[in-house]
Amino acid sequence: MTGQTKSNPGIVFWLFGSCFLIWLMIMLGGATRLTHSGLSIVEWKPIVGILPPLTQTAWLEEFAKYQQFPEYQLVNQGMSLAEFKFIYFMEYAHRLLGRLIGLFFFIPLAYFWARGQLSSRLKKLSLVVAVLGLAQGFMGWYMVKSGLVKNPSVSHYRLTAHLFLALLLFSLIFFAGLRSLYPREKIPQDSKKSGKMLVHLSALMALLTMIYGGFVAGLKAGLMYNTYPLMGGELIPYEWAHLSPVWLNFLENAATVQWTHRTLALITVILVTTSMIQILRFNYGKVVKDTAKLMIVAIIFQFTLGILTLLHQVPVSLGTLHQGTAVVVLSLLLLIIYNLNRRAYE
Repeated sequence: MTGQTKSNPGIVFWLFGSCFLIWLMIMLGGATRLTHSGLSIVEWKPIVGILPPLTQTAWLEEFAKYQQFPEYQLVNQGMSLAEFKFIYFMEYAHRLLGRLIGLFFFIPLAYFWARGQLSSRLKKLSLVVAVLGLAQGFMGWYMVKSGLVKNPSVSHYRLTAHLFLALLLFSLIFFAGLRSLYPREKIPQDSKKSGKMLVHLSALMALLTMIYGGFVAGLKAGLMYNTYPLMGGELIPYEWAHLSPVWLNFLENAATVQWTHRTLALITVILVTTSMIQILRFNYGKVVKDTAKLMIVAIIFQFTLGILTLLHQVPVSLGTLHQGTAVVVLSLLLLIIYNLNRRAYE
């Protein structure tokens, strides 16, 4: 593929198909968390765990294992087998999709590699993705393991690391897909540097907001103050500095973490909208202009969705959609950044 100017449809489908599955994985992960299903499978069996319990005896054995851990004893005492099956299948689907993503990525990778259709850049990227994919699988179990202790709640640090790795994998593969999809023609010469810095800053702010979204999810901070824009009648919650040292509040104080997430979200909306309006003023080409217009709609929709999710006390439907839309926002930003800097990434 080295030196090609035409895209390979098979490689394009493979890369963007992988991104689509990761996007589904992120949303399913959110749904699993919101339905409190993540701790239902108490063992990590990457190979034999591909099959769920198939008999009543097997189901009773799995249920008995679950009953030995604090989530059942402290939260779900008296849960029926039918209720257990629901949360088990949610977590099982999440893990099964993870295995499917691995197969979907590595089988075509081996095929394209054997046929000499991969550039040296894409080969190196694939090795990085392989390492990160293994790390992501380990982090998923490491996260679950943190909830199989006295406090049946996963570490918000590990949950956020799990989310960040998913976003990183998505971004790397998405960029590779863009390189394979778009011809390598030069971008318009007019004002090529105008607006770039603000767009990059917007992307960093969006990513930071998503990371704090992970903190909010892990700390269940979205259930603390379900009003907007005030929190307990104040712009800043009264307990914002209850922990010492003060900086620890921005990592472990649920009220402060929620305030930080919603504040970052507002800043991100302003930055993204401003940067999109700015780049629309210059001749960056149709792809950039169309994406910029869509980006404005997407970021406003995501911000509104976040408020609705908060006001309705984080229902599964809105919470999952909010998490999925965040990835759409990230995708659009990456698309704009790639096309603003197309020559730099060749």
